[in-house]
Amino acid sequence: MSPYFCKVGKTKPSQVDVLNISELEKMYLSFIEEAYNLLQTDSSLSDILYFEADKLKKRILNLKKSHPITLDKAS
Repeated sequence: MSPYFCKVGKTKPSQVDVLNISELEKMYLSFIEEAYNLLQTDSSLSDILYFEADKLKKRILNLKKSHPITLDKAS
């Protein structure tokens, strides 16, 4: 494989995108609310939204574990 196409380890996410925990929490709450509202009408879409909300929750918890001091100061 050519190193031209392999970008693993070459790019890093910016700290602004990673540490915006309040926006992630808002997205999580909106996914949960929308999934609950769609539970009776479209169960497959509701399952997808619950899955995405679960991924966001894991990401939020990992951010809180990895940067407890910086996140408390930012909020």
